[in-house]
Amino acid sequence: VSITRGCDNMCTFCVVPFTRGRERSRDPQSILQEVNDLWEKGFKEIELFQQYANIILENDEYKKQLGLYVNTIVSLYDSAKPEIYGYPQIKKIRDVFEYLRKVVDRHVDQDEAVERAKIRLNNLLDSSVLSRGDLKDTTAQYIIDTSQLVDLSKLNFAQLRAEFPEKKHQHIQFADLRSLIEIKLKQMLWQNKTRGTFLERFEKLIDEYNSGSISIEEAYQELIKQAEELSEEQERAAKNGMTEDEQELFDLLKKEKLTKEEEKNVKLAASDLLKILFDAKNKILIQEWHREKATQEMVRQEIKKILNDTLPDSYDRKIFSEKTDIIFQHFYELAELGRGFAA
Repeated sequence: VSITRGCDNMCTFCVVPFTRGRERSRDPQSILQEVNDLWEKGFKEIELFQQYANIILENDEYKKQLGLYVNTIVSLYDSAKPEIYGYPQIKKIRDVFEYLRKVVDRHVDQDEAVERAKIRLNNLLDSSVLSRGDLKDTTAQYIIDTSQLVDLSKLNFAQLRAEFPEKKHQHIQFADLRSLIEIKLKQMLWQNKTRGTFLERFEKLIDEYNSGSISIEEAYQELIKQAEELSEEQERAAKNGMTEDEQELFDLLKKEKLTKEEEKNVKLAASDLLKILFDAKNKILIQEWHREKATQEMVRQEIKKILNDTLPDSYDRKIFSEKTDIIFQHFYELAELGRGFAA
């Protein structure tokens, strides 16, 4: 679907400016009519939508403005029911704008390479996010579904890099990979709150992309780099012989310049904390323990005892006290979220 007629370039080998005249935009109504005709004939991929979506995805503000515009159109249409049913052309126009929003929101026509890594993720945004300090929305209360974790290792990063320069709609490619990384970041922050630096770097990149301070090529290459680093990070716990919960506690407990032997002791501390505190027979993390001062103090003392038995001697009194507070706050936050109870 073309949106212009004619040409202004006046190339020496081309007769278009002389046969079709100067460049001019087509009438919007004729474009919509052609789009509707193609739709009714069964065409599912219309280049016009891709062109517009690519422009809108250059900046998050454009996307927000489109959303407001489409919401207004839909609201006006709904408010005019049932009389509006007598004007089918208006419904077609509304449908065109709603479909454009779906393309921009990446609910349709997604890149296959990215889509393969998002199998079974239709409802993931509603079930995989939990705000825990590193996320901005501190009111969110979601539960993660570990069976639907995004596995970035499914992506062929070399192929994504090689193919990007040839992609016609590069902002769409960026948006697809960006949405995948956003999901992965939320999942990884749920698993380990110490991963906030990954989120900070991602948000910095998006700010630079929106401001236009870096090119789309630079932004996409940095996005792939961050995806690769996240892919490595998702394997770290397994490579260290720990569960994700143990790795998170280890990251909270570690300090600078640990020897190999001291690292083993800190790993033991992380393991013992989970083993002892979550053992129902020990009656430590009892239901609603975080709501009473007495049970809070009991948990704090148990944490202190475990750390005293396991942490290396290089943890002086100040560091030991800081780590005790950090671990207590960690289990307190888990309890507030309904996860910090032994039974």
